[in-house]
Amino acid sequence: MNELIKKLKDKNYVRAFGLLSLEEQECLRKANKDGAVILYNHPNEWQSSSRWNFSNPSLTYAIKPDYQPEPEPEFVDLEIVKHSQGTVEQTWWLGAWKYSDLEEHKFLPHLFTHLHCLPSLPRGAFHYFEKFWFNDEEGNICKIHIEDVPSAIAQGCKVFARFRK
Repeated sequence: MNELIKKLKDKNYVRAFGLLSLEEQECLRKANKDGAVILYNHPNEWQSSSRWNFSNPSLTYAIKPDYQPEPEPEFVDLEIVKHSQGTVEQTWWLGAWKYSDLEEHKFLPHLFTHLHCLPSLPRGAFHYFEKFWFNDEEGNICKIHIEDVPSAIAQGCKVFARFRK
């Protein structure tokens, strides 16, 4: 992404919006949310605005030279699993393990944190709950509500709790 931003900052590279690749257009749209896009007006004049709508594909845009994108957020995804507590095998709980993939997740308060506790964990150590999700047939990430998690797991889906670092 940084190479793409660098390319779109170069006023010698400018192209009409409609001639840019889809990745370049998406990069301009993301920078536009921060008001970091300028419009090239002939003859050799640049206009700034808080936002552009890119409705005219023949207009030429560039990213402001001082634009610095926000770093992509980092996530920790923990699989929601069934765990039997006690001697009665029918007593299953859903939740996440503090130790998974040979890593300790210090933001989890217990060795096994129950499903209903995950969304309300305190924001300690800069981790906080974002959503429950699973992958659909095409591999897309789909958000799922907490009340639908047990049914999805019973149907064989792998469901995850996402925490932002």
